[in-house]
Amino acid sequence: MSVYEQIFKKYGLSPTQQKILEIVGKGKKVLEIGSSTGYMTRAFLEQGCIVDVVEFNKQAVTKLPKNVRKIFDTSIEDSEIYKKLGDYEFIVMADVLEHLVRPEKVLKGLARIASSNTKLLISLPNIASWVMRKQLFFRGDFQYQESGLLDKTHLHFYTVNTLTKLLSKNGWKVGTVIGTITQLPFEGLISKIPVFGWIFKKTLYQKLVDRYRNLAYYHFLVVALQNE
Repeated sequence: MSVYEQIFKKYGLSPTQQKILEIVGKGKKVLEIGSSTGYMTRAFLEQGCIVDVVEFNKQAVTKLPKNVRKIFDTSIEDSEIYKKLGDYEFIVMADVLEHLVRPEKVLKGLARIASSNTKLLISLPNIASWVMRKQLFFRGDFQYQESGLLDKTHLHFYTVNTLTKLLSKNGWKVGTVIGTITQLPFEGLISKIPVFGWIFKKTLYQKLVDRYRNLAYYHFLVVALQNE
């Protein structure tokens, strides 16, 4: 069992995954890239979606739900796969892009098969978040981990700014950027201050997150459209 499958079994779907499900909605045609064992796949199917899956891990593929329409047990970096993909309302890459060798090539390939109605949903962690800045500043720590922002299988790291630029250069127009997991500097300490802590959370917190999103977004989701 992979570390992420263990996390799902313990905590369920993450806030980011729940937001993706909310955006996709019911009865849509979805291409899910990097499904793992299918914990999001099952949720899409429960919402009445038609789901095709791209997953190169053969062991994970054996655990996918049976009512997936098509399973492509190869990497999205295989150039031949684009000839086999159909027309989708949503293409979902949840915490996948940072694992790819040539992400720009994949984004261009997906833009070519997308229609004007296709929405690309990409989520990943933000290397410029306060959590990471604090870790580097106070501890000088950049040790790779089994999971999370410094997952040892990550080949690339992104910020809110660099991801949006990457998409714009490779066939996509960024629509919405959503901070799904956020943290401001010292928010825990500030929240404990009588009266002011309550005011901070109720009136200032979201305004500051929106203003300083590249600092505040620990994990974020981008909704993009084909750049015609």
